[in-house]
Amino acid sequence: MRPNVFLALVSLTLPLAAACRLPLASKTLINGVAAARADSWDEAVVHWKNALAQNPDSAAAHNNLAIAYEKQGALEEARKEYEAALRLDPGNAAIKANFEKFKARLGAERGRKL
Repeated sequence: MRPNVFLALVSLTLPLAAACRLPLASKTLINGVAAARADSWDEAVVHWKNALAQNPDSAAAHNNLAIAYEKQGALEEARKEYEAALRLDPGNAAIKANFEKFKARLGAERGRKL
């Protein structure tokens, strides 16, 4: 996993881990991070989709799901999740940075295919 992507994942969920009693959605987010650390992106997707089912307004879950989709090569789904995360938390610098890096990689990839 790229260090900058991993740090973005962890930085969004570490404050959740510090709570004494975490809501189920937060535990699900953390389980998704654990799966991502193990490079188990399919499992991470399941956890983050479950987190969104419990809390559809979780910008962190949308962002993390976007990263997982990106790792799986599901680029359109990744774009939609990044956009959802930014709609929910437009001032979040980590989400903005993740989306900008995603768009840059996508542009570079498209340039190589021409």
